[in-house]
Amino acid sequence: MTALVIAEHKIDKINDETLRAISAASKLSDNVNLLILGNNLQKVVSHAKAIETIKKVLVIEHEELADYQAEIWADQVTEVLIKTEKIKFILISNSSLGKDLLPRIASYHDSEQISDVVEIIDDRTFLRPIYAGNLLSKVSSKQELNFLTVRANRFVLPKTSHGSVVEKNLPFSMPRARKIILKKNGSVENNRIDINSAKVVVSGGRGLGSADNYQRLLLPLATKLEGALGASRAAVDLGFAPNENQVGQTGKIVAPDLYIAVGLSGSVQHLAGMKDSKIIVAINKDPEAPIFKVATYGMVADLFDVIPELTEKIGK
Repeated sequence: MTALVIAEHKIDKINDETLRAISAASKLSDNVNLLILGNNLQKVVSHAKAIETIKKVLVIEHEELADYQAEIWADQVTEVLIKTEKIKFILISNSSLGKDLLPRIASYHDSEQISDVVEIIDDRTFLRPIYAGNLLSKVSSKQELNFLTVRANRFVLPKTSHGSVVEKNLPFSMPRARKIILKKNGSVENNRIDINSAKVVVSGGRGLGSADNYQRLLLPLATKLEGALGASRAAVDLGFAPNENQVGQTGKIVAPDLYIAVGLSGSVQHLAGMKDSKIIVAINKDPEAPIFKVATYGMVADLFDVIPELTEKIGK
């Protein structure tokens, strides 16, 4: 049986979330293949071929794949599955792209997706969180094809090697009737470090008051700590931060070494996205804020006084 991982890549490298999904795939099969879609992929493929766990790298390269479009990508993956009988597991990280793409592919095969897998017990049994992460559900599958999105931070990074990985180029399949035409990529991501793999995340909430305060106060602190910026759902809804920065049940799930929560109350939905962080520091002037219940260290104080002073003293 073969496990196929759909790659996400950025700036000529495979994303950390995909690397961890590869580790998850290795628990299902000794034959792990990586599927890379895009354009001008030479450097991405070179990076993929250095991953120890990979047996084969499948490449579909075409100008139509330069920007992610769910309908076109789903067609390409579906063609691969139709033409390759031995594939039994299809994995991708539970990123925004993964949540958008994999359900489409599963629906083409009249199969159910198993979402947000945090542990693989065996090749038919998986654990996934429910009720905002407060309980774990054991899911058993009897499907011929198993479509899994995996919570990447629950799996380790694979080792690199200089072994021989087979590269196979596959033809681009003309998509079905197109419903969407991408005219512009409007991503406004402002993190220098990928929030999913960052060791430090500095998150802001409604208490910051404005987008200007979010950038002015949190960015210098995150930069000094070599961390990424995060945000609560409320901060994103109010326009303080871009959607790419949202942490929580409907955003990104992170588990950094250090998570600093600034001016956010800590709703159940937000806690579901960061409570696995090793150290949580909460700064809020409301002593009853729920964030203090999960915080390793808490400070009841005005963030407008604390953050500038903290930023100034770091590194001294």
